[in-house]
Amino acid sequence: MRLIGVLLVVVGCHAGSANTPDAAIDADAPPQPVGMFVTWSAKPALPGPVTDKITVTEATFHLEHLQLISDAGADDRTTRSRYQIAWDAAGVPAQEMFPEAPAAVYQRILLDMRAAGQPSYSYEIRGTWRDSDNVAMPFRVIDRLMLEIPISCSVALAAGSSMVLGIRVDLKDALNSVNWKDADDDDGVLVPTPQQLFMLHGRLEDAFELDDG
Repeated sequence: MRLIGVLLVVVGCHAGSANTPDAAIDADAPPQPVGMFVTWSAKPALPGPVTDKITVTEATFHLEHLQLISDAGADDRTTRSRYQIAWDAAGVPAQEMFPEAPAAVYQRILLDMRAAGQPSYSYEIRGTWRDSDNVAMPFRVIDRLMLEIPISCSVALAAGSSMVLGIRVDLKDALNSVNWKDADDDDGVLVPTPQQLFMLHGRLEDAFELDDG
């Protein structure tokens, strides 16, 4: 009888620990994301009208580097290289994730766009422009010049925590800087003249900024 009593006590303790509510909750809880995250947005929304005359159907940017730079400098763990972000019929750019980002104070986001290999452009923007008679003409902007855009920020990432940074693009001023009536006609498609493209390039440097909500 004593042996049976001991066995019952042991089995009872084991069953009680397996059904502990806290243990079940911890097992089912999804892991919490940690690190730095970057989201993309556009205002006015893309694809879509950016002015009463200009509509963007797609905008593609070739990033040689996206870097989140802290007070300790650039780090491979917060750098992504040689890829594209695009707003088009397929959707919008996905969130960037840097799960191994070190704890630090982040002071700058650097966007480095350049034509390296394929594709042979730093960015491409397509859409339509409506003339004074409300006739829509397709346009295309292809720029092969390097474009470096520093975006200032000041956020602290604590160890084991997460932080989201938003980058917002506004193409209105850049595209509105082109007098499309005087643009070149390339087989029915409007393309900026070299002078117009140079001005658009300069305005685009201010098109990306921190989205602080």
